[in-house]
Amino acid sequence: MAMMGYSRPLGETATAITGPLSADETDAPQAHGPDPHQDLLALANKTVLASQALITEIELLLRELSTRAKKLASTGVPMFLRSLQASHALARQALDDLSASSSSSSSSPLLPDEAFLRKARRKVGTSAVDISRAATHWAILKRCSSLVAIHQAFQGSAKTTRGEEISRMPSMSARQKELMHRTLKQQAKVEVHVVASGSEWLHVRTLQADRLAQQMSDAGWNWGQHNSDELPEDEVVLDEDEWSDVPLAKQVKRLIAAAKLHRHEYRIPRIRIVLPNIGDENPDINLFLGQLSRMDPAVHVTVEVRTGEFLSRGPPVAVEDAIRNLVGCPLEGLTETLNLDHSILVALASDITHLRVVLERGHSAATRAQIEEEARHEGGLMAKVLYPILQGRKLVCTPEAAEHFHHVLRLVGTASECERGELLVALPLGSQAQMSPCNGGREAFRARFRELSVHEMPSTVDLPITVMTECWRPDSLQEDVDEGALPGVALDVVRHCGFSAAKLSVFMYGWRSGNMTLSCNREVKAQFRTLVEMYRRAEDDYGPLIWGVDVARNLLGRGAGEAGLAQTDISRTGGCDAEE
Repeated sequence: MAMMGYSRPLGETATAITGPLSADETDAPQAHGPDPHQDLLALANKTVLASQALITEIELLLRELSTRAKKLASTGVPMFLRSLQASHALARQALDDLSASSSSSSSSPLLPDEAFLRKARRKVGTSAVDISRAATHWAILKRCSSLVAIHQAFQGSAKTTRGEEISRMPSMSARQKELMHRTLKQQAKVEVHVVASGSEWLHVRTLQADRLAQQMSDAGWNWGQHNSDELPEDEVVLDEDEWSDVPLAKQVKRLIAAAKLHRHEYRIPRIRIVLPNIGDENPDINLFLGQLSRMDPAVHVTVEVRTGEFLSRGPPVAVEDAIRNLVGCPLEGLTETLNLDHSILVALASDITHLRVVLERGHSAATRAQIEEEARHEGGLMAKVLYPILQGRKLVCTPEAAEHFHHVLRLVGTASECERGELLVALPLGSQAQMSPCNGGREAFRARFRELSVHEMPSTVDLPITVMTECWRPDSLQEDVDEGALPGVALDVVRHCGFSAAKLSVFMYGWRSGNMTLSCNREVKAQFRTLVEMYRRAEDDYGPLIWGVDVARNLLGRGAGEAGLAQTDISRTGGCDAEE
């Protein structure tokens, strides 16, 4: 995997985005001028105004996310907002106290006592630092897209690894081992912002350059001893003993370990370390930061400084645009071609999806639940969920999926389900021109399909589905691996998955082609992920891309089901036989 180094400046240096207030990682703002009371009053007022502006923007983000996020709490935004509101309330209280004291002082020669000022300074200082940090993080987040979570915690060590480390510690009681296990677990925990739909971790440190320089010196850095005329500055590799004890290096090491344990779509997330208070003026600091980006060749680490491209490119994005980017597109990641599995074909043919079905005693519990779910949503649910995913993309399925689909339709499908199935997936297999009963092409297909549904199908949904002419063959697996069409782990996944041949062929086609496989089976993605991680042979092994649809539909089926259809003007001609 190509490594990204520490970003260099492009163009003129932009203003540092440290938010409305500036604070070091540990030092709170102080007010010790000629008039400490007025200084504190001014700082409290500035903090209140800054926090209110910040809260307004985060509330807007939360409002937009609420329309998309399935579990809003998991985004961390509600907690982030509550923390801001608490800091705002603390600053507001201090401001009110200082204002009241100022008013009383104007009519009295006595100044506020030192105890009062000390208490006010503590409140203002705490809230000012908290708001400053939050503003810095938010300003950086506004340069990102597709937010998954703010301040997401990840564990950076496996239980077995901690156990091995503890076993090497002699003369420890069971209680001591338990406490050590907890300590190691806590030490390995990291906190990041997750962006780019989960493929990138953002770690922001408001560390100042002088503090970093001191930490480097304490770790044994040899200042001014690393000049090299042979290599560019960002390619010089130094002895780890000289820099590995720097706290920032230790933190990056923890981030890398955690990223390896928490993959996204089989891949290790990229890590972006953002240092908004550090520039590129010091060559030694530049060299040190360059070492961080090359700490592990399997992990893509980028270190961003104030004058680098990430922070200095262009003016800040307008808050409305930034929030739109952070909310992202719910369908981001879908490939141009979608591979449809059997469950999607069934949902597209089902009477439950396309008709207003009345509940009957003969319906199974699962069918009843699906009918009730459709009825609870005005205009139905399945079509609203599925059509936006399908729009504007080429839709394909494997011959095995098509054959299994029509086999099930012949067994249990209603007449209208059979006809929809014949319209959706051509018979004989692989021949769109011989589609039955509509041989009039796309327009005839759409007209007839429209008659078989109470829901309008968007014109951008590319139906009928193309049946691929090539079948995936198990005997070609080794050849696919040898040629690089599939990773080595595919050999173990196929051997141990326990899937039927028809089911396996669908996902193996998607895996080999790189196309997203669409499925209503909520468990299959987790099954593949577990298998790939269990039998992983290399860091860059990957599994099939699978998009899980949260709604599923059965065929209504003949018998009691057909009697439950509502009165419609749908013609039932062109149905299929029930024989196998």
